[in-house]
Amino acid sequence: MVDVNQIMYNMIKKSNSIETSSVNEIEEIVDTGLDKTDENVQKMAAEYLDEKGYSRSPQNLDQAKQHILESSAGSETVRVRKRRTMVEDLLEDMEEEDMSKIMQSCLLDNLIRINSKLDVLSGKRYEYAVEIVDEIALDGEKPSGSLIEFVSFQGLLNKYAAAGYRVVGFTDREVGNHNKLMMSGFTGTQKQTVIIFEREVKN
Repeated sequence: MVDVNQIMYNMIKKSNSIETSSVNEIEEIVDTGLDKTDENVQKMAAEYLDEKGYSRSPQNLDQAKQHILESSAGSETVRVRKRRTMVEDLLEDMEEEDMSKIMQSCLLDNLIRINSKLDVLSGKRYEYAVEIVDEIALDGEKPSGSLIEFVSFQGLLNKYAAAGYRVVGFTDREVGNHNKLMMSGFTGTQKQTVIIFEREVKN
């Protein structure tokens, strides 16, 4: 039977569109099995300094021995602190539905990269326009009898579409409304929608 999750897992890994693993460094106490004698503590302190690339100066040896004795407290054997790298697979326990969404995002990202490369090869140039909308209103929400110019969201999009633009991105932002006094006595914030349009510059 085909393992759909495994197929999607392999495709996501190959796409290199998102981070699929997390690398963490953890510290653990390792029991060397050596009796906690002065000779063995001295030996492990010297090995620790060599491993870290430090000189075996008396001061460094004393500090290393102190760390080893602290790690070995309550034990009859020598214990040392070791750091190791642990790699966590972020996709390992993911549900099939979530895996499918990520794979779609990876495919879209790859298509965008391909289009960008094709645009560069073909020498295409683009220009951009930005609109900031305070409120998204539909055509049917036009207030009757109002003297204020009404522009619906559809109307705004159609205006730019007629000029050869297309929407390539949008985001929200909050701005301070310093002209409006709230009941609490503080000035409020207003959420706006920023829309980015793009069109090709004809040679």
